[in-house]
Amino acid sequence: MGAGYTLSWDIVTWLEKNPMEEFRNWDEDQMIGAMMKEGNKGLNFVDLGDKVMDEPTTTDTGWSREYGDDVILVHRLKNIHLFGTAIDFFWGKNKDQDQDQETTKEENTETKKEE
Repeated sequence: MGAGYTLSWDIVTWLEKNPMEEFRNWDEDQMIGAMMKEGNKGLNFVDLGDKVMDEPTTTDTGWSREYGDDVILVHRLKNIHLFGTAIDFFWGKNKDQDQDQETTKEENTETKKEE
């Protein structure tokens, strides 16, 4: 599995009924992936590649990097400060997009007025 996943309700209830204790001491994302593979469940996977990252101060993985416009998921937000930094990044990213959309609307309105 990996950093960031969504499970349908049928998979959640299947996992509850099939505890597979041999996986219970793994990290939760790897555990869920291994359990689904073992049970032949969850056949639809999407690889998000470089759009997923470990937060920038993580030094023990190959997934750590600086925030960028292509990022859609940040992994290893292990305390409130790291979580807040990620929120600030995405909030600022959305504000920039909202401003761009508003500028485009204003330009379109001006163009229509000129016609």
